[in-house]
Amino acid sequence: MKTVYIISDLHLSAKRQNIVQIFTRFIDTIANKDNELYILGDFFDYWVGDDDLSDFHLNIINILKAASTKGLLIYLMHGNRDFLLGKEFAKLSQVTLIDDPYVLVRDERSFLLMHGDLLCTDDKSYQYFRKFVRNNLIQRAYLMLPLSLRRKLANKIRHQSQQKNARYKIIDVTEKGISQYISDYPILIHGHTHQQGVHHKSTYTRYVLGDWFHSGNYLKINPDNSISVVDNII
Repeated sequence: MKTVYIISDLHLSAKRQNIVQIFTRFIDTIANKDNELYILGDFFDYWVGDDDLSDFHLNIINILKAASTKGLLIYLMHGNRDFLLGKEFAKLSQVTLIDDPYVLVRDERSFLLMHGDLLCTDDKSYQYFRKFVRNNLIQRAYLMLPLSLRRKLANKIRHQSQQKNARYKIIDVTEKGISQYISDYPILIHGHTHQQGVHHKSTYTRYVLGDWFHSGNYLKINPDNSISVVDNII
């Protein structure tokens, strides 16, 4: 059985080349047919469409493609920053896009994978915004806009999000949000909140992945289905 590596919230951008280097070293070490990689959203800091292929984006695509060519199976879930990643990106990078939530089944054991934003039900304004921008018609209309305008709109939304985060405390996941998804699964793995940790409950265990703002981290499901958490990879 393959070893599964799970990461989230890298927020890759041309301005954070140190994190690109950490990710490149990380994926090089696991790029073989014995492993699988799941990226649970916010892989990029933002994504305005598959036609936005800057030198930076092409470099990341080539890194993913090279790892895939070596036998690594790569699965990518949309996050709140890169939900416009589409079929063309997947084709170029040779990754498989997966739904949120996604159930990973290994033997008779199931793992529920999510980005995590759906679990933050107390952030009602965000949940409304999420539902609006995930609408297919809205996305098609947005993707018809000139690339320069899409970039400006994305930067504006990011700036507003940063102001909101600075003004209010982080809105974490809620038991109400978790209960909508967890009933049939003993293990939940997600990112989004950047509050890395392990939370043991009576009926399930929740693993929260950290961000990659300063260093990397990942969760590993070993061939025997035991779980390891690795922090501070540089």
